[in-house]
Amino acid sequence: MLDPKELFQQMTGCTDDEAELYISLAESDILRETNRTVIPSKLYSALIDIAVIRFNRQGSEGETNRSQGGVSVTFESLPGYIQKSVREHRLAGVGGRAFEQK
Repeated sequence: MLDPKELFQQMTGCTDDEAELYISLAESDILRETNRTVIPSKLYSALIDIAVIRFNRQGSEGETNRSQGGVSVTFESLPGYIQKSVREHRLAGVGGRAFEQK
């Protein structure tokens, strides 16, 4: 199986530096939302999906919708299936800390 960076590059055709950047941003998003320090392998598909979404939204950050030349585009924050997948792996905090099994 390819690692997330290689798979992302195959899907987008981006450079090594761009792939590193978008995978790193997606990792930060997932780690922040799950209260984890390491991304479980079950979340690799969500990691790649979030990186691709970020890559495809270049230049349209902050927009919720756009109309141009009779074509209307609406941007979704994150698709529900990704939100659900990430939420299922969230660690609950106890006393301000999340305890993760190593």
